[in-house]
This record gives sequence, structure tokens and C-alpha cells, in this order.
Amino acid sequence: MKTIWNRIDSWLAANAPEILNNLQPGATPEAIKAAEQFLEIEFPEDVKSSYRIHNGQFEERYSVMPYGQFLCLEGMIREWNSWKELLDTGDFNEEDGNDYGCASDGLIRTELWWNPKWIPIASDLNSDSLCLDLDPAPGGQVGQLIFMCHDDAYRGFIAKSWREWLEQLATDLETGKYI
Repeated sequence: MKTIWNRIDSWLAANAPEILNNLQPGATPEAIKAAEQFLEIEFPEDVKSSYRIHNGQFEERYSVMPYGQFLCLEGMIREWNSWKELLDTGDFNEEDGNDYGCASDGLIRTELWWNPKWIPIASDLNSDSLCLDLDPAPGGQVGQLIFMCHDDAYRGFIAKSWREWLEQLATDLETGKYI
């Protein structure tokens, strides 16, 4: 992860220093463990390693993520907790038990509106999120990245892992996909 983040940080230093300056320093192992305990999950090693380098960003204004704000651990917990409260109060009961038929190709569970094992990593702060999927459908893999719309049944597969997605982001930055 260090090599990938070095590539991203180098590109940002040369092309978008305000975004680089908006990235937080890494989280402590204790903060990562506390987030895991609160969320009742264990992050894949690539996610832990990444958060030890950059614990998200400081503010919404400048983001390295095309999906919105790169959430720090506290922001991740806040976003997740908002969804969990809706689940716990029964707001999804009328949706539960349906197959939403999103274009998941058997990779993403579609029987629930929201799954507590979808951990938001980036968010547009309107609850559309890039999520770490720790409970994939049988054709998926634990740790894949998915996109979830808050007011639409769309759930899209993004990448096999956080590492794969970040590596592609680094390549996209270096090859001029983003300016």
C-alpha cells in the first residue's frame, strides 16, 4: 500500500497540492482496532495498511476520491451508524426480502436495501457511498468494493479489493484520466 500511496501522493504534490494537504496522516493501530470493534468487523489487511498511511481527509472540499469524500475512520463510523440506525428502527422492513435486481452479476447481495457489512470508505455525504463489502454474494469476494445509492436499488461492483481500486486510481492519475 505504501508504494500505491506514494504514487498518488507524488501525483498530488505535483498537480493538486491542495488535495494532498487535505489528506489526514495515518490512523493509529488502536484507532483502526476501535473502528473494527465498533463496526463488528475486521478490515482486510490492505484497508488497515491504507488507513495507517492516510486516515481519510480533513474536509469535503478537496477529495482524491471520484466518489466523494475519502472518509476518515470517524466519518466511516458516522456514515455506517446512520444506516444502522435506519435498519434498527425498521425503516427498511418494507424493502427487506426483495431482490432488487441490481446489476451485481451475482457479486453483491441484493436481497436487502442495506447490509451492515457494507462499510463506507468514500461518500458524497448524501449517503451515496463507495463501500467495502464484507458480506458479498456467493460469486463475490470479501473485501470487494461496491457503489451504493441511498435512494435507488442500484448497487454496482467497482473492484475486487481496496488495493486494486487504489492501484487503478494511481494509474488513472498518472495517465491523465483526471486533471
